[in-house]
Amino acid sequence: MNIEACLEQFEQLRRPGPFEYRWHHHYDGGNHGLHLVIGAIVHGDEVGSVPAVLKTIAALQDGAVQYGGRVTFFLGNPEASLQNVRFLESDLNRVFVDDPPPTHEGRRAGEIRPMLDSADVFLDIHQTILFSDRPFYIFPFGLEGWRWARAVAGASTWVTRAPTARFSSGTCCADEYVRLRGRPGLTLELGPRGFSADAEARATAAIHRLFAVADRVASGEALDDIACNEADLNFVETVWRCRFEDPRMRLREGLTNFAEVRAGERLSAPGTPSITSPCSGMLLFPKYGAYADDGAAVEPRPGEIVRVVRPLAEHPASRWLGKDPKEIR
Repeated sequence: MNIEACLEQFEQLRRPGPFEYRWHHHYDGGNHGLHLVIGAIVHGDEVGSVPAVLKTIAALQDGAVQYGGRVTFFLGNPEASLQNVRFLESDLNRVFVDDPPPTHEGRRAGEIRPMLDSADVFLDIHQTILFSDRPFYIFPFGLEGWRWARAVAGASTWVTRAPTARFSSGTCCADEYVRLRGRPGLTLELGPRGFSADAEARATAAIHRLFAVADRVASGEALDDIACNEADLNFVETVWRCRFEDPRMRLREGLTNFAEVRAGERLSAPGTPSITSPCSGMLLFPKYGAYADDGAAVEPRPGEIVRVVRPLAEHPASRWLGKDPKEIR
């Protein structure tokens, strides 16, 4: 399996909808107007969901899969995928802003925004750079997002934060762009990037479950009733971020997502600026980028090199909204 063949198949399958963007497919089941938007390869090297998208499109067309509303699939950055890089000039998942940069990704965000503007629910499917022992959601807590995430059951872990907390100052992710317009935007991390049977299966299950839940909601069933029939999520939050302040900073080998870490544990490679975790928890998003001969990270380097997360002490509905989750219906 390779991305070139996937993109060729997408071109053959796609049926354009009311959007000008080349890399999208639109389907209308004709029974209701609930519009789902599903994003893949917003980061070009996170290709694992593409086979699930292709097979779902084909299944919708031949009737093997049913959805009564409208759904738009889009491929965010196929040009970066062809080069097996995260992005070409700037991170696409940071530039859904009012004044995007004059880059390939800045222009691409402008092409994608009309689809996001029309979304009733947006599911953005990603993968992690390094190994992860689990899939997980990652976006701020909110009641509507909680209900959809729980009902879709794409993961049992949710890396969350306060409802008003931005991912990064001065940037805007695609899911955040949708939430700022009052609609649920969910980001699902499947696990380590690349093509795999596991990634395809997880993406397929989440997409099909999203169809089923949306059909039930459109028929008049309460989303909260659907969600409450699924297990609640395990909530974790970021408790420490290590900024990539010095280009000579480098992590020691072998760190992975959700690996346990102890307070005071040294995370830096020998002979490099010290990185010591101030608290116990689990690692998330450790970065191993390219380095020049002088030991400095090749630019542009990420804003952070690693973070630590740990379980919330109380349910986020109680912590941030002052509500008893058992009483929310």
